[in-house]
Amino acid sequence: MLSEQQINEVRAFNRHYTQVLGVLNKRTFDTKLTWPEGRILLEIGINHLSTPMMVANRLQLDKSYASRTIKRLTDKGLIAKTPSPTDSRSVNIALTDKGQVVCDDINQKSNLLIEGLISDLSEEEQERYFKCIMTINQLLFK
Repeated sequence: MLSEQQINEVRAFNRHYTQVLGVLNKRTFDTKLTWPEGRILLEIGINHLSTPMMVANRLQLDKSYASRTIKRLTDKGLIAKTPSPTDSRSVNIALTDKGQVVCDDINQKSNLLIEGLISDLSEEEQERYFKCIMTINQLLFK
């Protein structure tokens, strides 16, 4: 079991990494989107989530919160809703052309953020960083 000091170090890393990634910023990468809106847009665009329920489940969000956030994205013209052909109680969602442009922009800026974060590291250090991330993913998110 980790000691209290080790746990504090993990928590300090999490706080610092959250700050570096800009998770607590009011807007995502100079867009007019909040962080949750940007995250939902990315999930729909990258992972092709096609229903509000899929989004809520994937991001472990309250269904009502996910639904309200998706409505805001729909109102902004970034997501289109269509009735489900198989379930009259459900809707399908997809990015609009405008939504795809915003999704691509956020995705590119996310990549640039990570590239900037590791740009001062040597190739060997960058590979070590990557292997550490992969190890964390394998250990925690099996």
